[in-house]
Parts: sequence; structure tokens; C-alpha cells
Amino acid sequence: MKLALMALVLFFQVGSAFAKLIILDVRTPEEYSQGHIDHALNYDVLNPNFSDRVSSLKRSDTYKVYCKGGKRATQAVQIMKELGFKDVISLGGYEDAQRAFHTDMPNEP
Repeated sequence: MKLALMALVLFFQVGSAFAKLIILDVRTPEEYSQGHIDHALNYDVLNPNFSDRVSSLKRSDTYKVYCKGGKRATQAVQIMKELGFKDVISLGGYEDAQRAFHTDMPNEP
């Protein structure tokens, strides 16, 4: 029993070491298509299914969230924290996110 408990603790410690950084763009698909941070996922916070969509994401990952000006990112972070996400941070607006990731040009499709 003690060995099984130690193995379980080790599993969770190692698992948390592999948490990924996820960049989440919570603008509309139209805004996203005009330019976004490279590799950002687009989950529109104004869409009624936003909570359902983010619920499918791993809560152990780290999330950095941005929108156009910062208001929707703050709203998305609040929703995600209420859903049990622990490591979720608002970057503010798109320009703030560009500075955070040192990108000069938008990623266009």
C-alpha cells in the first residue's frame, strides 16, 4: 500500500512537470482571423458555449489569455477560475500579448 501511494504521488509530481503553456485568444473568430499570436487557440468568450468549450481543456496546464483591449480576457479568466483552472492569467489586450511574446507582426492565416 505504501509503495502504491508513493507511486501515485510521483505520478502527480511528474505529470505537473509536463504542464503546457496555452495561449488563449478570446476574441471573435472575425477578430482572430485579422491577426493573432502564433499558436493561440481561439475560444470566443462571448459565445454562449464558451464555458463548455474551456471545460474540455486540461486544468493542469498554464493559460495566458488575451482579447482586443483586456475586458473580455478578464471575463474569461474569471470564468475559467470558477471552473477550477488554477494557472490562468490575463495578458490584457492583443497589443499587450504581442509585447509579452515579443511579436511584431500578426499571424495571419
